Formats: sequence, C-alpha cells, structure tokens
Amino acid sequence: MAISDVATAQVAPQAQAQTQAQTQAGTAAPFPSPTIALPTLDVQAQEPANTLQRGTGVSRLPGTVQETPQTINVIPREILEQQNVTTLDQALRNVPGITSSIGEGNGGVNGDQFRIRGFNAQNDVYVDGLKDFGSYTRDAFNFDSIAVLKGPSATTFGQNNVGGAININTKTPFLGNSYGGSLTGGMGPLYRGTIDVNRQIDSTTAVRLNLMGNYNGVVDRDKVDSGRFGIAPSIAFGLGTNTTLTVDYLHLEDRRTPDYGVPIVTAPGQTVSRPATEYGLSRKNWYGIDLDRDDVTADRVTARLRYVPNDWLTVTNDTRFGYVTRDFATSPPTCDATCNALFFSPRSALARVAYSGGISPYHQETWGVQNVTTAVARFTTGPFRHETTFGLDGWLQHDERTGYAYNATRTNTLVNPSHANGIYRIVAATGANMRETDQRYIGGFLIERMWLTPQLSVIGGVRVSNYDIDYKTYGNGAATTLISSNDTFADPRASLVYEPTSSQTYYFSYATSHSPPGSYITTLPATFTAGNSGLSPETNTIYELGAKISLIENRLGLYGALYRIEKGNAFVADPISGTITQSGDEQRNQGIEIGVTGLITRDWAITANYTHMDSETTKSSTAANVGKRVQYVPEHAAAVWTTYEALRDTPYQFTLGGGITYRGQVYLNAANTAEVPANFSLDALISHNFGERRQWRVAVNGYNLTNELNYDSLFGNRAIPSAGRTVLVSLSAVY
Repeated sequence: MAISDVATAQVAPQAQAQTQAQTQAGTAAPFPSPTIALPTLDVQAQEPANTLQRGTGVSRLPGTVQETPQTINVIPREILEQQNVTTLDQALRNVPGITSSIGEGNGGVNGDQFRIRGFNAQNDVYVDGLKDFGSYTRDAFNFDSIAVLKGPSATTFGQNNVGGAININTKTPFLGNSYGGSLTGGMGPLYRGTIDVNRQIDSTTAVRLNLMGNYNGVVDRDKVDSGRFGIAPSIAFGLGTNTTLTVDYLHLEDRRTPDYGVPIVTAPGQTVSRPATEYGLSRKNWYGIDLDRDDVTADRVTARLRYVPNDWLTVTNDTRFGYVTRDFATSPPTCDATCNALFFSPRSALARVAYSGGISPYHQETWGVQNVTTAVARFTTGPFRHETTFGLDGWLQHDERTGYAYNATRTNTLVNPSHANGIYRIVAATGANMRETDQRYIGGFLIERMWLTPQLSVIGGVRVSNYDIDYKTYGNGAATTLISSNDTFADPRASLVYEPTSSQTYYFSYATSHSPPGSYITTLPATFTAGNSGLSPETNTIYELGAKISLIENRLGLYGALYRIEKGNAFVADPISGTITQSGDEQRNQGIEIGVTGLITRDWAITANYTHMDSETTKSSTAANVGKRVQYVPEHAAAVWTTYEALRDTPYQFTLGGGITYRGQVYLNAANTAEVPANFSLDALISHNFGERRQWRVAVNGYNLTNELNYDSLFGNRAIPSAGRTVLVSLSAVY
C-alpha cells in the first residue's frame, strides 16, 4: 500500500518545532538570548532527510535525535511511503535487532509482539508518547513516522523497556489544505485504499481525516488473510500560537486469521531442532481450522495540550483513553516425539500435530486511561545553563476475559493438514473461565541537563514508580481466587555529552528499568500466579558509548554506539505453556550499532543500519545454560534502503529504490537446542510522478524477490514462514 496519502511536505509548525528543539537542547546556540514567538505562516516545509536533525517525537525528550544521548532509529514517512508499508511489523524491518514473537495463544500474544535486542517489548509500543492499550496488529494508514529508542528507558516511559521502546507519531492537522488518496493491488491477493484530507478552518485551526480499507492474503501461506477498516479524524486548535490543543480519534476493525506457523522438529542424528519447512515440509501449510479467528475492534481518543507561556517554559499535558475488544481462537501446532519420528520416516503422511500452549478460545475486553504532564524549563544559574524536565505519569488498565473450550481434542496431519471444522465446536469452558485484572501505575520523573561549558553537558535523572495489580479468577462453580502485588522502584539515568559543534555529539549514558511481576498479564496470564506474584522485579541496566555526526550541511547523518545491557532476576517462559517463573538467571547483550541516514546527493537518499550483538546467559539455575546465547538474539542484523530520483524536474522523472533486510540465525530457547536460520530479503521499487504538478504517483514494489524461505515470527517450538515473492502496484494522488 502506498502511503503517499499525505501531502509530500509537512508544514511550518513541524519545521519550526525542530528549530525550537535545537535551541532548547542547546546546540543551535550555546547560550541563546530570549526569543519572541511569532505566528506560523502557512508555508509548507519538508522535514530533514537526515533523521538525526528531527525531533524525538516525545515531550519528555526535548531536542533532536542528534542531541539525545541514546541510539534512536527513525523510520520517516518518506520510507513508509516508498516501501508501501501497511503494518507496524513491516515498518520495523528497517530497524536491525528487532524480532517478532508469536507467543502462546491462550494469553493472546499475537499481533504486534516485538523483541528489541532480544528482550520482550510487548508492552513497549507507544503512540505519540502514550501507551497504546490492548494487543492487536497496528495498521500504518495513520502513521507519520516511527522511532525506536533503544535500551532501558524507564525515566522516559516507565516500567519495562528492556531492549527499548517503539513510538509511533501519527498524522496530525496542519495549516493548509491537502487532499490525498491511494489504491493498491497485487499478489496475496491484496486490495487496499486510503484517503487523507486536511482542511484549514481558520488562521489557527485545522482538521484532518484518514480512512483505510484493506483485504490481504499472504503469498505462500494457505488460508491466512486479514480484512480491516480504519478511520482517524483529528482537529487542532491554536496552530502557530503559544497554546495548541490536538484531539484525535482512532477506530480500527480487524478480522484476521491467526497464523501460528509450523512446528519445530529434530532431524535424525541432530541435536538442534529447526522448522519442519527446512526439511521439505511445504511453506504453505497452515494448521488452523475454520473456527480460528482473531477479531479485534480498537477505539482510542487522545488529547494533547502544549502551552508555551514564555521563552523558558514549555508545558504539555497528554491524555488517552483506549478500549479494545478481542475474540480469539487459534491452533498452535506442536510435533511430539511420535510425530517427529514419523515425519522423518517413509510414513511421513501419518505424522500428526497436536495443539498445545493456548488452545482455549476467549473473548477479552481491555480499557485503559493515561495522563502524562510534563514541564520543560530552560534557565541559567551563574555561568551554567540548565534544561530541566519533570512531570507525573499515571495510568489505569482493566481487562476482563471469558474463556471457552473446544468440545473435542483437536489434531491434524503434519504433511497435508485439513482445515474443516469437523466435530469441533466452541463451548463454555469448565472451571475458572473468568479473569479480571486491574493495573494501576503512577510515576514521577525529574531529568536535569546542565551545560558546564557551551560544549560539555551532564544529564542526571530519576523516575520513581509504583505499580499495583489485582488479578481475579472465577466462574462455573470454581472458587474465586485473588492475587495482588504492589512494587515501588526507582530508575536512574545519567549521561555525559560533548558537542564540539552543533553537528557533532559524543556521549556516554547509563540507564535502568524494572519489570515487576504482572507486567505482561494482559497478553500472558500465566506470567502472574500465586507462586510468582511475590517475586522481585526484573532489573535491567544499559551502558552506551556513542557518537552522532551530521555532514554535508547536515543533509547526511552518521551514528554509532557501543552498548551493554545487563538483565537480572530474569523471567523464564516455558515454551509449551507460556508459564513464567523467575530463575534468578542473569543475561547480557553487548554489541555495536552503526548507521547512516539522509542525502548523499540531492537525488540519492540512503538509510542503512547494522548491528552486531554478543549475547550470553551469565548466570542460571540450569547450569547447562550458562554461556549460551540469549534466545531470539541474532549475532548480526542489517537493513539498507536507498533510492535515486532520476530526471528530476522533467516529465520523465522516475525513482529507483531497493534494499535488503538481514537477520542472522537465532536460538529459540535458553538451552540453544532449537534454532531458526538466517533471514534475507531483497526488495525493490520503481515509481513515477506525473501530472501538471506531479501530484499523481504510480509505483511498483517487489518484496523478497529471490523468494527466500524466511521466518517472520518466532517462538520456542514454532516459527511462521514469511511471504514468498510478492509484487504490488499502487496509484496515489495528492492535491
């Protein structure tokens, strides 16, 4: 799907915001004089191609990406459009070190479930700096850009955030008028349409409406499809003034067939298991039945207020309410010892899979509300300049789930599966089939940045958090059980930053985060039981040494970092049941990440990233696991995307683009006895702009052009084969 459903240029408020961010963080001018806020003119201006020069998109992190002492990968709107991105998962292929997890269905871990640098990030997806409540697959029709902030970031986001956090910046109203839309069709099959309309109402007010309709199958995956619809209206008041209020709403309906991939098997004479598709099983095989479904309806309302009373103080107040319902039934396949032996015998047609780890259907309702108030004060004391960020973050989340059951034990053939319902029916479950969860969080944060000289600054900060959870089970004559936990913890942050010029940043950073018991209960109820509710929070620490440099009049950015993440009191998940225990294991992941972003020439753009990760279990209650690689962590990962615009300013203009994504082999368990091989995908683009003002665009995108057998999402005993070679054609226009 082409996402050229927005105007090709953003407006002055965004460009102005980035300039203000530079001034606030202290690189635009070492000791700025007071400034006067002027109304913003209705003049469109494109954001820098060098994403180091863009804002972070999070009010608690003022300034630009370059000025922030942390590895931040930005996927701008231009790349989302060029790559025809339709989901968050597709967009994140541009960020090395992120893998997708299938999880176990009984908790509902399907949809957007990511691991950053190998560590669970299922609760670390944010939209405009706020939590996005519920578990579902996020469509990209309302995305403007995405930032991945790597490493523990508790002072910014709160609990969890072990490998990092994902923040989606949405499309918002701007001054000016724009009318856009796009149509896409192609292999899968895929049919998609979007509309994006922005209207200026008066000198400071604008409205925007984004619409999306989508149906798609998956090349080389039988029966797997998704039909979804989305609408996202928004209104902004006070654009170009000192007080701005933006209110937006999202409604998304998604009716999809869940895909839990193929089982992991062990070939005769081998000690390491691999996906059965590595031994000749068809990559098309889907093991669900026709009753399987993942039906989600999500509603989200957000209000963001920004107030700048004078030249030294900025106050923001952001509030969100989200409500998500989900009807879920799935069939995660496993291949036991008998199945495994038959598969590698002359009687492979007799091998049968079983369904374990999440075989129970359910209906779940989730609502949540969050408010974050942040103040950024910039002032001087004697010779020292300061930037102080402080605020309060609080949220509530309530979940109710009703469990069901199948009336008969399911099974299926491994080589030639059937999808008919047969005798299977969904019926009321026996026992405690009702679950209710209430989570409450409140945290206060303070971050002080002080410039010792115009070039050298230090950052110190802390967030103090309290997390409280109540979990109740009952139903069908079963005794009511109630499990509660309350944890208070502090997460500090410290950095030393050297900026010899406004285009150079060198830094050393330290930060921590905690994950208390119950953190993942929304998607994994087995993670919170009477046996583990009293465990100490999982602790995470990062050390990072990095540099960010902008060249060629800031059009091209280079960045690199050495990092080390240490994880203590690690939670351990059983690969079959998903049950979480705390073994006292300690893990670490250390490595290097380098990248380039921006324009090499006026016509040649590039975004490229590479990371090497050296992970290890350094302490474990299972002695044999010590020294093994951390599960889901590849040693090498890379993503490259580059485009060249030929014959610019002529009727024959066209853009050629292409890139690769690579993820090295990963282990699926702590013992390193199951693995998934490396992924490699070659993608390409050719597009042409035409019309009197080149407002029309036709594009052809190709994905996995070498038709590699890759794997999108992983879990301990199964993996999902990726789509085969896919070609899409799109037509879009912007007026």
